[in-house]
Amino acid sequence: MTLDANIFLRQGRFVLEGHFALPGQITALFGPSGSGKSSLLSVIAGLKRIGRGHVALNGRVLDDSAARIHVPAHRRDVGVVFQDARLFPHMTVAGNIAFAWRRAPAGHRRAIEEVAQFFDIAPLLDRSVRHLSGGEKSRVALARALVAAPELLLLDEPFAALDGTRRRTFIRVLLDMHRTFRLPMLIVVHDIGDVAALAASVIGLQDGRIVAAGPLAETVRATAFRKLLDARDIGAALPAGALRGTNAQNGEHVWLRADNVLLTTQLPRELSARNVVESRIVTLHREVNDAVLVELESPAGFFFARITTDAASELGLVPGRTVWAVVKAHLL
Repeated sequence: MTLDANIFLRQGRFVLEGHFALPGQITALFGPSGSGKSSLLSVIAGLKRIGRGHVALNGRVLDDSAARIHVPAHRRDVGVVFQDARLFPHMTVAGNIAFAWRRAPAGHRRAIEEVAQFFDIAPLLDRSVRHLSGGEKSRVALARALVAAPELLLLDEPFAALDGTRRRTFIRVLLDMHRTFRLPMLIVVHDIGDVAALAASVIGLQDGRIVAAGPLAETVRATAFRKLLDARDIGAALPAGALRGTNAQNGEHVWLRADNVLLTTQLPRELSARNVVESRIVTLHREVNDAVLVELESPAGFFFARITTDAASELGLVPGRTVWAVVKAHLL
């Protein structure tokens, strides 16, 4: 799957513009509130018309302002799941799913029973959606989107109403869904830890502009992307298998925050921390509040540590020097 988009959209004083191409993976759409993430999803879904530019999915033109092409939303083969599920309250679970099944082209439909079994909602098919929990509603919304066999699935803040445990469970559902059905996804995500757990690539938005886009581990290192993060969240995405004590599965990453990394210039011994990573200093970035952000290269990948300027001076930290990074697994 490839999605190629070059978008210009004006909504009052707000302007959304940028060019990006999506691979057939899970891509996170990340940025502060009001940056245009939901508007971008609406353009791709066909719910908003661009002022100029184009959108093409797998070589099929969905929007082209110059050629005056605009394929309506129901003919795009693009599924959309909103954060509030938007189920039909007067229908049962089966009725909600069947509604999407009937509207899909006959050759594209997936069996309702198969999809219900996958999402573990088969026992709920005869239940009114009014009596579902938030997590159950999210699964039904996914099932409704999947039965139409879309070429791309868009999700707008799917974790907004879920707590920690249900959030982690839902992330696992999305990953399993992607792998089982080979379904590319573009997901609006607010938490950088969720971005790392889910995405293979990421698009960073700021004030309607795409400021960074590309593979996850590379893109989050970009200065423009770091500016989208709260200072406490600055860090890096590392493959889960690179660190001991993490629960993530193959293909996922963990977000290692700079504040959760200690540095020492000698190999430490007899520590309770499970991760001691030999690393090389790449750069040191002076921050406000008497802090230094140290960029490190290691066999696990690139990551950061935040220390005080006094500590950096006392340890004699300079680019090229070897240090050991200490990470406690329970902080990941």
